[in-house]
Amino acid sequence: MGWTTHFISNGKELNPLPSEWPESLPRSLALGTVGMPGLTAYFGFLEICNPKEGDVVLVNCAAGAVGSIVGQIAKLKGCKVVGSAGSDDKIQFLKDIGFDEAFNYKKVGSLEEALKKASPEGYDCYFENVSYKV
Repeated sequence: MGWTTHFISNGKELNPLPSEWPESLPRSLALGTVGMPGLTAYFGFLEICNPKEGDVVLVNCAAGAVGSIVGQIAKLKGCKVVGSAGSDDKIQFLKDIGFDEAFNYKKVGSLEEALKKASPEGYDCYFENVSYKV
């Protein structure tokens, strides 16, 4: 459904905002950092990658809702963060929010070389958050 003013539903699988949602917080946060993307980033990264200070983290689709939060959490944990995204504007966004390195996967001649250039020392965690429906 996303963030919209109206939608049609059969009423199944809907979760209302908690009744104690603070009026001072925009409801749009429920779709971002304190909603599903934030929870996916938080638990997926911290529990699966189990990062340690100094780790090198590679985030795919890093400019998206989940990936951008993963990168910021990784920075807070003291990690070096490398992100890949599909446009130069997204690469600039990643740099603006603190990613150490970022590259446009659509413009690299060799993905292997781009990865080596971004982190010659290698990677400790790869956070993949792209999926598709069959």
